[in-house]
Amino acid sequence: MPIRAKIAFFVKPGLDAFLQPIIDHFSREYETRKFVIRRTDDIGQAMEWADVCWFEWCDDLIAHASRLPVASYRRVVCRLHSYEMFTSYIHQVNWKTVDRLVFVGEPIREYVLGQLPALPKEKTAVIPNGVMMERYPLVQRAKGFNIAYVGYINYKKGPMLLLHAFKAVYDRDSRYRLFIAGKYQDMRYKLYFDQMIEEMGLTGSVRFDGWQMDLNTYLRDKHYIISTSPLESQHMSIMEAMAAGVKPLVHQFYGAKKVYADAWIWNTIGELVDKVTEDEYDSEQYRSFVESRYSFAGNVRKIGELISGLLRPAYPQVDAAAPKITIGIINYNYGRFLGECLQSVICQNYPNKEILVVDDHSTDDSVSILEQYRTLDPSTRVIRRERNVGLSDAAIRDIFREASGQYVLLLSADDYLPHDGVLEDYMACFRQRDDLDYAYGHFLIVDEQGNRTGQWTYRAYAPDEAVRSIYRRMGSGVIPMVGLFKRSYYRDGQAEWVSDPDNPNAGDTLNCLINLKRGWNVQLVDKPVLCYRRHRGSITFDIRKRISSLIVVMEYLVHHFPAATYLPGAPRERIERNGQEAFKNFEIGRTYGAMVRSYYSNGFTRHLGHREKADCLRPLAERMRHYFRLCRASEDAGDYHPAIEEINADIERLIG
Repeated sequence: MPIRAKIAFFVKPGLDAFLQPIIDHFSREYETRKFVIRRTDDIGQAMEWADVCWFEWCDDLIAHASRLPVASYRRVVCRLHSYEMFTSYIHQVNWKTVDRLVFVGEPIREYVLGQLPALPKEKTAVIPNGVMMERYPLVQRAKGFNIAYVGYINYKKGPMLLLHAFKAVYDRDSRYRLFIAGKYQDMRYKLYFDQMIEEMGLTGSVRFDGWQMDLNTYLRDKHYIISTSPLESQHMSIMEAMAAGVKPLVHQFYGAKKVYADAWIWNTIGELVDKVTEDEYDSEQYRSFVESRYSFAGNVRKIGELISGLLRPAYPQVDAAAPKITIGIINYNYGRFLGECLQSVICQNYPNKEILVVDDHSTDDSVSILEQYRTLDPSTRVIRRERNVGLSDAAIRDIFREASGQYVLLLSADDYLPHDGVLEDYMACFRQRDDLDYAYGHFLIVDEQGNRTGQWTYRAYAPDEAVRSIYRRMGSGVIPMVGLFKRSYYRDGQAEWVSDPDNPNAGDTLNCLINLKRGWNVQLVDKPVLCYRRHRGSITFDIRKRISSLIVVMEYLVHHFPAATYLPGAPRERIERNGQEAFKNFEIGRTYGAMVRSYYSNGFTRHLGHREKADCLRPLAERMRHYFRLCRASEDAGDYHPAIEEINADIERLIG
């Protein structure tokens, strides 16, 4: 007997009314379990049992489950009805681990996608709720005077409009009656209805029948069913009544015309009165409309197609023919971000990849998180340092040394990949160019919670242009070094990633310059390839380390590249008159002086007092004076003396 796939359905107590018929149907084909969750801590173990995890409602259950390690190794479906679209839950879910978000109506999908611009529409589906037609046999009806309202009485159902609308119908013809099958969820409305029914003279014409368990029997003597809601996904009681041949009267809630025919929709109370009193009445048409669009049979057929499409391995089968990519993740105390980073890698649709994590002796919960992922996927490798080294460049060296892939992607554990096609986007470049050594792309900037706050758009550079730009930017890089590398560049080419303890922050820019010097081949991927997270723990906020790193970068640049490369456009006659060395050293000194002025007032030091700023920036001033001394030592440095004195005095006034 073949092994049946397992589907776990997750729901809170009392919220499975729409779900139970679906479970009953699919229990014939799959092994199913319904997990009624009271504590979110119970979700993980239940997910491990299943192949497909279905979350009914977009609530705190899916928000929690989507961030569990197991979510990356299961097919996850969430069905969103309508109320959830206005909650914070849609922003709390890690949508990268959700394979399909199912909406019950197109207007609901349009609204939610507008709130979640990063969620691809391709990961969503619209599958309306289905009416079990056999429960509501058609009863041929004609015009009559009994109007039914079915549902709760709360602010979401427009109860005040209901009462005033019926009053207008009653004023046209006092034979009409309103029958309310429901219950109050807010006593304000009971007090209001009790008062206004009497004030409007409707006593005896409005009847409360309470909640009805057998709606079909209740509707036997009803001729109309009314909806006054401002928003519904479908309004199932309306459709159930239509299946039984009752004429619908639907106030134009948000998106109503994408659910119902125009003939049954009213905007104003006057339009409602006309629709109630008109001669048009066709029970067969009402039933046929529901049967062709919203039957339970059609509903489960679409759900079945969705599930069968998902029932493939939770991540692509390894294709040995595809070059392996090692994703090297660098982590130190980023446990709060680590899961999102790992999930973004696991969800990549590239068929041959490995995860290699270098943990720099974290003291938070990083180790336990990594163990959870290793339990689910033993191929995940972790290098845990015995002590904290504090250098990401040292971790990168470990990654290149231990990687088994032909390509290596570097990733910090507080960042993550923005979509599941990042590796494919990178590999498309390498397939086009055999000589390519490295590819990089654009960054989406996110805050600590993962909310997008901006974008860094990079560009392609010729080698000399890149060097010149780094100098002009006073040591800040222009080519990010967290893209995809061809591993052979660092193995076969006898090159290595340089790790310098004096350069704790700008190792990427230093290694970029070293590679430019070696003549590597790079290419821009003109797409977002990384979500870069800015938060208080980012190492670039340590201004002392940043200054130290910038000096290392600038010193490497000016000592390994010709002055003509990073100082273009220098007047030839000035170099000839004063000597090239004098000119070069003056310009380098002036650049260091500009760095002092820039960092005294920019965002990196804005939070510091004058004394702290001066102390941080003194190493830059010392490099400035060093190059000015070299300039003065040249034979023909006379022209530079006044400018040097002026800049020195300016920096002295600024930082002392």
